[in-house]
Amino acid sequence: MSQNGFSFAMKTPTSPAALRVARSLTKLHVAEVSEIVKIPRRAIAAVEAGESSVNDHNVRLLEFYESKGIEFLGELTFGKDVARSGARWIAPEKIDFIESEEYHTEKTGVSFAAARNLLGLKQAEAEARSGVSLNAIGKLETGQPWPSSLEKLHKFYLNSGVEFLGWSSVRTQLFYGVGVRWRS
Repeated sequence: MSQNGFSFAMKTPTSPAALRVARSLTKLHVAEVSEIVKIPRRAIAAVEAGESSVNDHNVRLLEFYESKGIEFLGELTFGKDVARSGARWIAPEKIDFIESEEYHTEKTGVSFAAARNLLGLKQAEAEARSGVSLNAIGKLETGQPWPSSLEKLHKFYLNSGVEFLGWSSVRTQLFYGVGVRWRS
């Protein structure tokens, strides 16, 4: 409680990169998010590009993605930017609590689309920087196997400062908490 007897909750805005990751994980397009959240597409694009000073839009997007099961990550020091920001699907804290319907699951343990969005790259830019073909990037981002390029793309993202998140259950053969964040 504050000195005047009132209490209020204040949400800290997240980084533009974390919002891009969240949209990527939910597989939603800007137009879909705009329609649901009632924020103009250009305003969403500005927030995701770090070109908006409207914290309300950032927080509304953050709350929307949280309602979809996304957990935002980061280390906060007051007066500084959020460090190690990113996003992932909420995961069970203990393997004993796994009920596959309660948590979002993935069939693969990495989200290459989320990694690319953390870096703020288009697929063509990722192709130019990684040396992995556009076709392979597209296939890997949709979870399709492309063994000859998988390790090369994974290494590119790791070398670019991306930390992949998530773990699997032997029992369900599914991955929980899949997402990405900046490595320290």
